[in-house]
Amino acid sequence: MPEILLPRDGEWRVLTPEARDAAERHELGQPVDVYALTSGLSRRKINRVYEFARGVVRQDHGGPAEAFRLADMTEVTARVTDRTYNGRYDATYFTFTIACAHGGPLRISAYYKSRGDHGYRYFGLGEAIREHVATRRLPAARERLRQGHEVSFGDFGLSRDGLIWKGKRPVPWEYVGPARTKEGWLTVELSDGRPKKCERELAVIPDYALFLTLLAELRESPPRVG
Repeated sequence: MPEILLPRDGEWRVLTPEARDAAERHELGQPVDVYALTSGLSRRKINRVYEFARGVVRQDHGGPAEAFRLADMTEVTARVTDRTYNGRYDATYFTFTIACAHGGPLRISAYYKSRGDHGYRYFGLGEAIREHVATRRLPAARERLRQGHEVSFGDFGLSRDGLIWKGKRPVPWEYVGPARTKEGWLTVELSDGRPKKCERELAVIPDYALFLTLLAELRESPPRVG
């Protein structure tokens, strides 16, 4: 169940001394925004997520402030679901789960109803982190592939020899179709004599945007070992 994001304007938008100290110790830079959340209808117990230039601080009600540096974030999974009510769009629910080298995981979870509301800005924080981690990982992933190693994304794996599905032998790239995403699912069709589909929910594929980028590159031109 996602947390309930409170309106942007309110007395809960306060930078606590504990959060300030945590940000300074981890050199997170200047504060950018504050997101106040509750786990229920009561506004007496406020959890806060502080966005800084180089990271995030989360402080739950009555708990310590925990800092997460962008440089320490290693992997992101994202679940984004549009929900309807009586056949009409109601809201978009999202959960980003961010693995970190130190501490964590960090979860960014709520919903938004339109692109102009505070929830969409909070969604944007999760998206920015996801894109940052994928961009940072891309050069190292390309190098691993060039050296002949596998790069894993849950049940999917990539290698210079082909697409790996559930740990089985690689399917050569000439038999691997393009990846397609629809309604929160990713599908890759194989045609190595036995046409079949490899399907997984995007929410369970770590750094799925990085996976899509590398898959497209490998289908176009698999790297040579060297």
